[in-house]
Parts: sequence; structure tokens; C-alpha cells
Amino acid sequence: MLKKVLHTIHKHKMLSSGERVLAGVSGGPDSVALLHILKQLRETMDITLYAAHVHHGIRGTEADQDADFVVRLCQQWDVPLFIERFNVPNLARETGVTEEEAGRMVRYRFFEQVLDKIEGHKIALGHHRDDQAETILHNILRGTGMQGLQGMKPVRDGKFIRPLLDVTRSDIERYCRDNGLSFRVDATNIDTGYTRNRIRYKLIPYIEKNFNPNFTEALVRMGALLRDEEEFLDAYCMEQYRKLIMQDKDDEIRLDLKVFMSYPVAVKRRILRLGLKHLKGLKGVQANHIEGILNMLANSATGAQIHLPDRIVVIKDYQHIVLSFDKAGDQEINYRYDLKIPGKVIIKESGMEIVARNVQSRQVSFSSPWCIYINGDTIKGKLSVRNRKKGDRFKPFGMEGEKKLKDFFIDNKIPRRDRDCIPLVTDEENIIWVVGCQIHNDYRVTKNTTNIIELSAGFLFNDSCREDLSV
Repeated sequence: MLKKVLHTIHKHKMLSSGERVLAGVSGGPDSVALLHILKQLRETMDITLYAAHVHHGIRGTEADQDADFVVRLCQQWDVPLFIERFNVPNLARETGVTEEEAGRMVRYRFFEQVLDKIEGHKIALGHHRDDQAETILHNILRGTGMQGLQGMKPVRDGKFIRPLLDVTRSDIERYCRDNGLSFRVDATNIDTGYTRNRIRYKLIPYIEKNFNPNFTEALVRMGALLRDEEEFLDAYCMEQYRKLIMQDKDDEIRLDLKVFMSYPVAVKRRILRLGLKHLKGLKGVQANHIEGILNMLANSATGAQIHLPDRIVVIKDYQHIVLSFDKAGDQEINYRYDLKIPGKVIIKESGMEIVARNVQSRQVSFSSPWCIYINGDTIKGKLSVRNRKKGDRFKPFGMEGEKKLKDFFIDNKIPRRDRDCIPLVTDEENIIWVVGCQIHNDYRVTKNTTNIIELSAGFLFNDSCREDLSV
């Protein structure tokens, strides 16, 4: 199995000498085998290895034992471990998603936060060949396009890697036996109340018994073939999209209608998705929205328009396809949350979480705009998190005087459409942190600061996570 994994790593150029690699470790056989293999590669490939474990707050004592097991394992193998506990059931209720989805979101968010903290390069995940088949079949059952049929990518976003994607669950279990590796068994992985487990234990065995004994292999092979085709189509359609752009502003994109209508429908779909992604992102955009736009462009008169989620409107103009925001639907965003130290708040309006905690000076690492440090002695009254308001002023780090928050956004080229989504951490007198951008100069940490407060922010929702159904 080790040879197969090494082949996958080299084939997809997953690792390079000198990289810092974070492995997601649940304690199950897949992640234990992954960590064991990466441990062996520390010397031969000159990588620095770290591990991360998430306690989901779901399985009580069993989850506590999982965490204890991972702690002992990492101590035994001399792997630095980052561990965090989340209340996934509460998060699922607050955000209106399933526990599976909420768990996946917090895992990926935590992994990326840790990667940022260690200034790492790759996040290694334990998905294997059977996971790939289950993911593809699950996507088919939900109704999917070309992307869903591809399954999980061996390398995603240049940092998520899946070294075990070419080996099976049986290969991994045999590897653990042969190498004397103990692991934890998650009871929820055999609970057929979960859709994925019904696919694993009921649907796939039924199909393999009654229709095709090589069904899993066929699904995986199909996914690989489609990924090759997708790479070509992505590159071709991006080239055509760039040719079509007549105007590209923060809040509006205009495409050449006549040339667009000359393309095959498959290319049209992809070009529309590229335009919408460029304008706002594809969250909430479904296949029926794309088909509705195509139908409008082909059959409706000039001036016709179609409205999409997040106030996006697509208009058929005389010479253009106009992708923009529905300004008539603008609504003032207004929220305010109290932030305790230590404590956290979930901002439903922007899909973010802000966390405050006390830290020691040795824990301070100025490496991310999403994690900053302030002098706790300079805070006036209580902290809160709110949206921007007319007349807001702010003294950016390094400046002596204040400036209008609006001017700060303009100077830093923050698109107009994003400004209302950026939370502000304030005390009773000032804006302390424009989240993800800059802190107030008067609250900065100096060498004499003893009361240090860490403020960090993370997104609860990340569309890129949705292709994966487990860690």
C-alpha cells in the first residue's frame, strides 16, 4: 500500500521538500494510516509534520476517548498536535444545516486556521477510494452536474491533498494490521440513519450483488475520466469568457451577447457560472438558475431580467448580458452582538464567527489578517461586533489621525458589494478591528503589553468544502 500512496503523491505532485504538512486525524483507521505514512516521509521527503483533531461535541465519552487516543498517538510519534472542541449540534441548529454539514464546516475551518498559524503548505486528508465512490454516488442521488460526477480531487486549491485516494478501505485496514496500528471506531460511521452510511452498507452492496460486482471501480474510473475532461473545458471556457467581457466593475459585468449566443450550450453554461462566480460567488446558484438565464437570453425580448439569490440580477440588454446587483432590492443591514473575553459570537448576517481570548506573549504570531492581537488595557468598556454605519471613523494601524471608514475601504480597494459584509469589532468608543483588514493604531500590542487579547475570525460556510462528505 505504501508504494501506491507514494505513487499518488508523486503523480499529483502533492508534496515538496521543505513543506509543512498538517494531517487531519480523527483517530479512525484512515487517518491513523495516513499519519503513519506521513511520519515515515518526514525524513525521506524532508517535510515537517503536524496533526489536527476536532472534537465535535456529539458522542460524549466516546469522543473524549477519541481525542485522548489522538493525543497519545501524536506524543508517541512526536507529532505536534492542535486540538479544538466545537458544539456541532448547536451550530447545526443555529445555521440550519445538518450535523454532518456543520461538522465538515468546522473541521475545514479549523484545519485552515491551524495551517495559517503554522505557516504551513498542505492539509492532508484521509479520504480513500471507497470514499470517492460513495461521494460520487451520493452526488448522483442528490442530482449533480459534471463537477459532482468527478468526486473529490486529489489536490484542491493547491493545499488540500488526499494521498490515500487510490487505495481501498480494505487496503487501509490490512496496512493497520500489518503495522500493528491501533485505531478508534466511530459508532456513527455504521449508523444507517445517515445517508452516507446507507449508501455504504446497503446501496453499493446491493448494486454490486445484483448488477455490477465492479461498480465501485467503475464509479471511480468515471470520476477520473471526467476530471481530465473538466480540466480542458475549464481552461477553454475561461479563455472564451475573457474574450466576452465588455465591462468588468465591482458591481457589474457586461458580456458580448451576440458572441455568447454563438457558443454551444455546454460552453454557455460554464461562461455564465464564471461570470456569476466573478461577480459574487456561486453560493445559492443552482442548475435551474443557469437554465432559466439561458431560456431568457434565447426567447425573451430585450430588457428581460431574471433574479437570483443574494440580489443578483441578470439582464438581457441590446448588445450585452448584464450581471449586476439589484439595487432596488437594497436593504439596510443592521446588527450588533456583545463579545465577551473569552467568548465568541456567530454573525448570521455575514456567516462568520468572531472569537476573543486571552493569550500569552509567546503565543502571539502576526501571520494572518484573520487573527489579530490587541492591548487589553486599552479597551474602553465592553466589546461588541456590528456592521458599518454612516459616519464611521477609524484610525488604521501606523497612522496618527483618523479617517472615514468609507475612505479606508476605498484606499484598500474593498469592493462596494463586500463592505456591508465586513464585521467591525468595537468598544464603547472606537472601531478596534475592521475584520480581515486592519486594527486601530491605539490598540496595538507593544513589547511592554502584558494584557494581550487575541481576536480571530472564520467563515462558517465554505462552498469548497461541499464536495467532501467526510474527513
